[in-house]
Amino acid sequence: MSPRGRTVSPSDDPIRLVVVEPREMLGMGVRQILDRETDFDVLAYVSTPAEAMAVVDFETPDVVLVDVAMPDAEATEATRQLRSGAPESAFVVLGRDDDDASIMGAVEIGAVGHVAEMAAPAELVATIRRAADGEDPLKDELISRPDLMERIVEGMRDSMVADPRPTNPLTSRELEVLLRAAAGSRNREIAAALGLSEQTVKNHLSSIFHKLGVPNRTRAVTYATRQGWLALDRLALPPPDPPEEE
Repeated sequence: MSPRGRTVSPSDDPIRLVVVEPREMLGMGVRQILDRETDFDVLAYVSTPAEAMAVVDFETPDVVLVDVAMPDAEATEATRQLRSGAPESAFVVLGRDDDDASIMGAVEIGAVGHVAEMAAPAELVATIRRAADGEDPLKDELISRPDLMERIVEGMRDSMVADPRPTNPLTSRELEVLLRAAAGSRNREIAAALGLSEQTVKNHLSSIFHKLGVPNRTRAVTYATRQGWLALDRLALPPPDPPEEE
């Protein structure tokens, strides 16, 4: 039987996860939820970002689930370092609540998903699957909160206003991939449109994130647009060519 909410063929790889949760009781609950999903492969349950770093040095998880509400500033900075050390992994934050501070914390570390600790198990599982599939559910949450989005944009503007405009480091293919990502296309849709494999698209996105020094596609689109490298008036892209009939 296929896992709930996801059609899986025998050849599909499982979703590889690392879980960072300092609270033992909550961690036990998260473990019970994730262990029920037959398409999830949890590489490690750890209590600190430093322990997780030791895992991502040798493994490349699809998703890192992390409690960003750590008890001190050093631990929060360690979470940011973990995000930088795992550029190919999607980060999902398990927040203390759906309050602004928790969501802003998720944005600060470059997460693509945010789930309140009191959310239903199905919401956590769905967010992990969306993140592993190259989606950015946190962006959808921010779209519904224009007040919070404005605060984030203002913060980014303040941090970038003094920076000189750098030379565009992206190739034409990387710009094409990023443009389609900005249009909301998933990795598999970008691959089909450009005649690439899904892994090649992931490689291009990883290269983009590395060159721009950003953690995810939302930050990459924002940065490239602000620098004038991405022409958002091209977002009305044509659909991919239909496959030829045999």
